[in-house]
Amino acid sequence: MKSIIALALVAVASAITNPPITGTTPPAIECPNSLCNGRNDGNFAIDYYKNYFVQCVGGLAYCQACFPLSLEFSQTCNQCLYSKNDDCVTTQKWHPATTFSCPDKCPHYGPDFSGNIEDPDQPRQYVACWKGVTVGCVACPGNLKFNQQENACLYEGKYLTEPSH
Repeated sequence: MKSIIALALVAVASAITNPPITGTTPPAIECPNSLCNGRNDGNFAIDYYKNYFVQCVGGLAYCQACFPLSLEFSQTCNQCLYSKNDDCVTTQKWHPATTFSCPDKCPHYGPDFSGNIEDPDQPRQYVACWKGVTVGCVACPGNLKFNQQENACLYEGKYLTEPSH
């Protein structure tokens, strides 16, 4: 009985001193603009950081973490997945899509906000923000719609797979 209690205490102590990486703010990484040299605007894998990706916008690099940090970025899918070799969540390979007009909504969220927000006028795209600045808009592939709460482009804005009607 004493050994079971001792093992339980060791497990608790280990969890306190080595907390899981999910649910914590991912650490910042070095993000030189050279990561975007010769690349069009878009998201790209970073070879030496499988849990991060670089968003290239006008030749400028914006490194972003997958969240939770246990996910890996799949350039093929343009998504963070459990393994970068998994099938795409949308079941379709990502292809760049034409974006619509891009509203400047990020300043409304404050100077510290970085993330994606829904476009109130165009559900098939989202507005990318970096430190309160509108970086640009990203169109969802196909007919998917952006869901801000899930931070993902989904079928009808709510389903991971295409619903059968």
